Amino acid sequence: MTQLPASSRQIRIERAVDCINHGYAQALSLDALAAAACYSSYHFVRAFEAEVGETPFDVLRKRRLYAGAYRLLTAPGTTVAALAEECGFAYASSFAKGFRQHFGMSASDWRHGGWRAWAGQLAPAAQTPLEVAAAGPAAEYMDEEVPGADEMGVLQLPAQSLAYRRFRGVWGDALISAALATLDRAGMVRRFYGVRHDLLHLRGARESCFDVCLPLAGDAAPPAGLGRMALSGGLYAVRTLAAGAPYVSWRSLLAAWPARSACLPDLRRPMIEVYEQAVPLRCHTLYLPVLFRT
Repeated sequence: MTQLPASSRQIRIERAVDCINHGYAQALSLDALAAAACYSSYHFVRAFEAEVGETPFDVLRKRRLYAGAYRLLTAPGTTVAALAEECGFAYASSFAKGFRQHFGMSASDWRHGGWRAWAGQLAPAAQTPLEVAAAGPAAEYMDEEVPGADEMGVLQLPAQSLAYRRFRGVWGDALISAALATLDRAGMVRRFYGVRHDLLHLRGARESCFDVCLPLAGDAAPPAGLGRMALSGGLYAVRTLAAGAPYVSWRSLLAAWPARSACLPDLRRPMIEVYEQAVPLRCHTLYLPVLFRT
């Protein structure tokens, strides 16, 4: 299926989604989200639902719940009450109730292994060699040992301005085709970024999204059909993939994270993949957001 350039409505609505992704821990009003998308509040809700398939506050609620779900797994020393506040819930009881309604278990059960049952429900029925070779949805459900995970370097990335096209529910070969079509319309691009805001094995292919991003210099305007986003900088662990090396899923990378590392994964910020436009398309570097233990 040919992917058409992003419409003006999509670009504007994704600005509001970006506000949710970056500011979910804060109090976000409908008026503020509508202003980010350059809509009146009345027309914004209709346009948002038509583009995303959910209301703005459904998306905000899920973003907060999944942020909490990720933090439960990557910050074992954080209490559920503190975590609820970090994720934008005014009361720990609201987080606990919403978590159980969405995931079918308590936050404590999730932290102590219940997440595996949730991931099992979302996993594809079969993992064919083609799906795994293409790093499609099935490959993201692999939980294989990652050698040398304790040797990942840590560095400080600066904030960057990026042009981007967001794809929802598009994975595997279809995503590769869509990314190549986006790059072709943008002109000669040797390197681009893939930005993920979710773990596919916990969010599911239908709801997760993938941003194909191109670097922008200064105040340069993005190519036609692409939006503009600010990728926040910060501390990242770096995993370089050698040419011909097997695919490494984010799930495997997190599972192999050293228990005594000075840093913890911080999935409140997006994960970054760096690609070279080659045939076949190849991911050569993974950037996992981290923070120092306190």
